[in-house]
Amino acid sequence: MVEERTLSKRHLEIQLGKLSVLETPQLRLEQYPVSANVAAELLYMAGFEHHDLQGQTIDLGTGTGRLAIGAAMMGSRRVVGVDIDQRSIALAKENAMAAGVQVEWVVSHIKDIMGRYDTLIMNPPYGTRSPHLDIQFLERAFELAPVSYSIHKSSTREFLRRFIEKRNRRVDAVRSMSLDIPHLFPFHNKKWENIEVDLYRIISEA
Repeated sequence: MVEERTLSKRHLEIQLGKLSVLETPQLRLEQYPVSANVAAELLYMAGFEHHDLQGQTIDLGTGTGRLAIGAAMMGSRRVVGVDIDQRSIALAKENAMAAGVQVEWVVSHIKDIMGRYDTLIMNPPYGTRSPHLDIQFLERAFELAPVSYSIHKSSTREFLRRFIEKRNRRVDAVRSMSLDIPHLFPFHNKKWENIEVDLYRIISEA
């Protein structure tokens, strides 16, 4: 068994907050960065509360790597970060080097990812620009790992619960938080935008 690292949630949040994000993200890819506090909460939930970050972990739509790097910091035996955007992966590599952790970075569409993992973590697109893109990520997640941790807008809670149940999965735990998004796009009217999100732990019924 992989030894868990004694990293406090606050220390993890501080370390994740030092990682760089894209200065010019692409709206069509919904490249909203997960905040350090929400990332730390999800990782703490997965690693310390449920002991799900000991084996092989994959991060779908990793962006600049905040969740994947956090999983590596917490001692996951193997971490793979996947994103379709080359720029994001390039910055994720720099972030991992700065953090002093090892992550396997892959530039790929999620449908082309093969293999089986112990745990999947992700901050998927919310489907605001491409309808149901979040559902596509969830469907792929269920194919890749028996346990998934995922972040979604709270406004989609009931729809997601019904979808998850139809896929023979179960929401084992859920936590609500406020996610602060920096001013990234022209339509953002404030320095920080705030949205309500839910952090899910989803497991197989089988």
